[in-house]
Amino acid sequence: MLFIGLWLYGVPVWTTAIFTAYVALGIILPGMLIWRAVRGRPGWFVEDVAAGLAVGYSCEVMTYIAARWIGVPLLTAAWPVATVAVFLLVPKLRRHWRGTDRAEEKTPFWFSAILSGAGLVLFYWSIIRFFRTHDLAEPGSLSPDGDSPFHLALLGDAKHHMPLASPWLPEQPVLYHWFVYAEMASTSWITGIEPQVLLLRLSPLPMILGLLMLMAVLGKRLTGHWWAGAAAAVTTFFVLAPTPYQWPLHGWFSTFGTNVYEDGSSLRAQLWTSPTQTFGAVLFAGLALVLVDVLTERNRKRWALVVLLTAAVTGGKATFLPMLLAGVLLVVAVRLLTRRRVHPAALITAGVAFLALLFAQFVLFGGAAQGLAIDPLHFAQISGAPYTAEFAMPLPGLTGLWRLLLVTAITIACWACIWPGLLGLAKLAKRRRPDLRISADPVVLMFGIGLSGVGALLVFGHEGGAEGWFMVSGRPYLSLAAVVGLAMITPAGVPTRRMLTWVYGAMAVGAACLIVVHELNPKWIPRPARFDGSSGMSALHLLWPYAAVFALLGIAALLLRRSSFPAKGTVVASMLAGVCLVTTLLHLHETTREANQTGWRGINQYQQFIPAGTMEAGRWLRDHSDPDDLVATNAHCFVLAGTTPTECDNRHFAFAAYSERRFLIEGWGFTNRTHQMAAETGLNAVFAPYWNQQLLSDNDAAFTTPSAATIGKLRDQYRVRWLFVYEASDPSGVTASPALGEFAQLRHRAGKIAVYEIR
Repeated sequence: MLFIGLWLYGVPVWTTAIFTAYVALGIILPGMLIWRAVRGRPGWFVEDVAAGLAVGYSCEVMTYIAARWIGVPLLTAAWPVATVAVFLLVPKLRRHWRGTDRAEEKTPFWFSAILSGAGLVLFYWSIIRFFRTHDLAEPGSLSPDGDSPFHLALLGDAKHHMPLASPWLPEQPVLYHWFVYAEMASTSWITGIEPQVLLLRLSPLPMILGLLMLMAVLGKRLTGHWWAGAAAAVTTFFVLAPTPYQWPLHGWFSTFGTNVYEDGSSLRAQLWTSPTQTFGAVLFAGLALVLVDVLTERNRKRWALVVLLTAAVTGGKATFLPMLLAGVLLVVAVRLLTRRRVHPAALITAGVAFLALLFAQFVLFGGAAQGLAIDPLHFAQISGAPYTAEFAMPLPGLTGLWRLLLVTAITIACWACIWPGLLGLAKLAKRRRPDLRISADPVVLMFGIGLSGVGALLVFGHEGGAEGWFMVSGRPYLSLAAVVGLAMITPAGVPTRRMLTWVYGAMAVGAACLIVVHELNPKWIPRPARFDGSSGMSALHLLWPYAAVFALLGIAALLLRRSSFPAKGTVVASMLAGVCLVTTLLHLHETTREANQTGWRGINQYQQFIPAGTMEAGRWLRDHSDPDDLVATNAHCFVLAGTTPTECDNRHFAFAAYSERRFLIEGWGFTNRTHQMAAETGLNAVFAPYWNQQLLSDNDAAFTTPSAATIGKLRDQYRVRWLFVYEASDPSGVTASPALGEFAQLRHRAGKIAVYEIR
């Protein structure tokens, strides 16, 4: 199915086969062999494959950085070849080719079926939420989300340079999590696959599926139950904040698949539009799996994996580092309080995390804050439902404390539906389930990681909503802790068939409660203007659907109390899960209906903002120039519908993205200096002006008044070799003079783009 789906969306079957072979043989296989050797024995197959993926990614990235730095990127292929050869030739290591022979580690068919089904749902969701709006060819490729050209530009720079610079403005370093671009660049070098195909179709897929598997593995490892592993995987992706509203969300929230209230769900378009998060998540999940062993067993070899994976996470998504530090410090504190002893492994891990955090902040990010600041409850201003209803927005008059507290209260009520099992952790603290061999330290770690994500969401704010990434990063670990709590409140000895009957029935009851309220809810958006400006009425319409759902659930819980079924807590948790799972079904239904109505391919979700011909002209320049050649352009920003000509959206990355070349100045968005300009001017960062007016003037003069002097200045002073000209007159840049060809040689023209070479 994956091959067919990818083929329908522009990826030849042979390309998918090459990519699959590379991931399997060049990343997973050597990573799995290293994982087994460090652990000293094989585990169950799903665990070894998932862990092997995380370890393999880490080794690949570190090898590529070194290989690219010395100018031999294809040398990256040596690490999997050498690893496999060593495990074939060294007699003591050959045993790691064999799988486990322990019966308890044989994967049940139903477990594999659930994971496979969940993976197929994620792939289908990727199609309807991302593939259909992100074509690989023009004209569909001319209106992607604003971030994808940014990622493609950095991927191109990682393919040809180390260290990276912002290719749209090379004077600015990349103070960002950039290891995922090194991973994709390595894959592109070895397989020959286009970076665009990797970014928009192939590379995130094993990361998404790997995270799914690792959550299942962690759930099983923490509790010893297969069902807990399946529950952890499903909760991570498909248990969403319940949505009883019928009215549509604001366009941004609808497009990116976020929910009515921030729940940290991974089921959002950012799985694809933010590959740094997706890559960091799978690496961190691999690190969490290693730490489960480190906190419960003594094995010095595993510290090598802790260091390796921590280093990979540092450049993959450093958001995880403070969360890891918070989690292990909580383990230390709990051990001190309960046993009056220090947990040495947790303390060492805290030291490793702290050093990695310092390296990330002061080396990778240069001490930059990137717009993140202390701004309590900022997330409540940009949550889907209240933002859509114009109830709580970052605008004057709409940020009253009572508004933010109401949104926060509803959000917490949604969290209660997602993670009711957290209440069961009290039994773990009191050791009231000796029949379950659950080690407390790894569970405390997971809870601490998740709790730190919630805390960061509540305390910090960012103009682009980046504080939400802490919640997204922490959600899987709150889910794991909740699953452990659910295992604690589920009594042993209940016949499987009887338990499943009650669980499925409870889920159906919960789903019915939400659907009833959903259908009763009006389709119009409860904005204050509809109620003569009354914010109180808007608040009522935001609140009453949740009150109604909880009232129906309360009635069902009262009826449950009269039954003799021993696992009442499990049944209540299942009802709440049903409320959340049916929200996922509603989301999939609405998105599928939208695809049926608007089309399944080549859909423009925004107005076109990339000039026609950019891809063809960019690739021609890539094929006919040196990676170190510098390019100049006359296009620097976008002026989109609904904005004024003076509002220059500085996120102009597409020329650098498709040419894989550095530009003297294309745009200046997403750089630290731009965030500083935004703070100085009080403007949103995407509209912040460029600070070096002399450079901008020298650049543009070569296009508006071409002469031997202006063109020569670009060539001699700035070392520009090529001109990438947007042949149109609109506010996105400066209009190029027809006389340009008298001073530079026209080499290629495609659509609205012309490429000139400066002799």
